[in-house]
Amino acid sequence: MAEEAYKYCKKLLTGVSRSFALSIPMLDDPLQIPVTIVYLQDRLLDNFEDELPEDKFSLEDRYLLMDKVVDLFRPENNNVEELAGEIAQYAGLMPDPSSEELTRNALTVRKAYEELDDLVKAVSFKWLEEMNRGMKKYLTREVKTFLDLDEYCYYVAGTVGGFLTDLIIYYSSITEEKSKTLLANFNASGQFLQKINLIRDIREDVKDRVKHFWPLLSLQISLEELMDESKKERGLEALARMLADVKTHIPNLIHYYLAIPEELPGYRKFYSLNNALGLATIEEMDNNPAVLYGPERVKVDKLSFLKIMKNPEKAFLERAWPYYLV
Repeated sequence: MAEEAYKYCKKLLTGVSRSFALSIPMLDDPLQIPVTIVYLQDRLLDNFEDELPEDKFSLEDRYLLMDKVVDLFRPENNNVEELAGEIAQYAGLMPDPSSEELTRNALTVRKAYEELDDLVKAVSFKWLEEMNRGMKKYLTREVKTFLDLDEYCYYVAGTVGGFLTDLIIYYSSITEEKSKTLLANFNASGQFLQKINLIRDIREDVKDRVKHFWPLLSLQISLEELMDESKKERGLEALARMLADVKTHIPNLIHYYLAIPEELPGYRKFYSLNNALGLATIEEMDNNPAVLYGPERVKVDKLSFLKIMKNPEKAFLERAWPYYLV
């Protein structure tokens, strides 16, 4: 039963995240199963934080549902079938088929989760609780400054990096010095990728959601000015500042990469692929008005994508190393 549950989780992953469906299979064998399951666990929480129709649910309703997701993955919880059933009732309200399928099959994800090592479950739950705490905080708090942005990105992505880092420390014979380096840099690594997504998604967030995550107070620009193409120069200045903030994290990426244990070459490829794609996306967005005014998301072209896939570590280091040497 557990094996079938995990196979289904692998299938779910391909619909939920194209990028992680490519990078997770690169992981070393001990890491693939827990990372797949915990990624889906986190995305399930995100569904209730970010995807439910905002005009149909009060803040209290949303808090309650997010807490139900957390309780579903509480290691000692014996009430999982009832909780999963309550969660699944909201599947039809999700905005796309993959989010709907994940929500409808929360029990399957929990069944796969049950087979993880007890320590892995304890670590994943610790970070899930932290993610939930921060997500709930920012349901009512606006991102106005770069400090707000850092904190928000810690909660939604730095926590993922925290779990991954705890996991590789658990599954390797890493030195204390390298452990300290990983622990000192995982948050910046998570923030890096999350900020890139928030920059790239600004048009969709403004169009389709109540919230966006550009710190307009720090940028000293109004939302109307930012999205007004007749004031393109001001908008591109704001974009440049957003990208400059993201680039401050690149040296941390190198520090983290160099501390990954040699016995986990798959994790190096996984890490490199995700960040090489992030760096290539920065290149595409740099001084590009299409981020703010284009008809669709800016993305990495197919040729660059294929080159990165062919040798993720080389692609990552070529792009990141110049920032490390500055």
